[in-house]
Amino acid sequence: MCLRNEKNLTFDMKKRFFIPFCVLTVAAIGFIIYATGHPELSFPWSVQIIHLLYGLYVDAVILLFVLSFWKKVTWLNLLTLLLELGAVFFLVQSILTVFPEGESNWYLPLALGLNTIALFLNTARLKKAEGSTDHEDNK
Repeated sequence: MCLRNEKNLTFDMKKRFFIPFCVLTVAAIGFIIYATGHPELSFPWSVQIIHLLYGLYVDAVILLFVLSFWKKVTWLNLLTLLLELGAVFFLVQSILTVFPEGESNWYLPLALGLNTIALFLNTARLKKAEGSTDHEDNK
């Protein structure tokens, strides 16, 4: 009976993340279809703000998709995933953004910093997992 509840809990957690993923994906497809049909409409913001909003939206959709298939969600795994998504987002911003001469591109160092932090956290997680298995072997 306890195993059945754990399976239901896992299924509910998957549904909790997968349903919003599907809704956001359908909304994005609807937005793209509407936007291609009405090229005369635009946002009142700069292109950089629009790219920022699109990137955050895509990051949220990817995060929900990944969380819907993870068996065990821990804070360390979630933080590592968020840092990696942020690194990819700022790397893409670095590629898309053309700065006038004399201005520096701060997106690339930010992306590299986030990626470095995520790698350190991932290494810590793996060492912790190895330590727990070594500790169990010593018992």
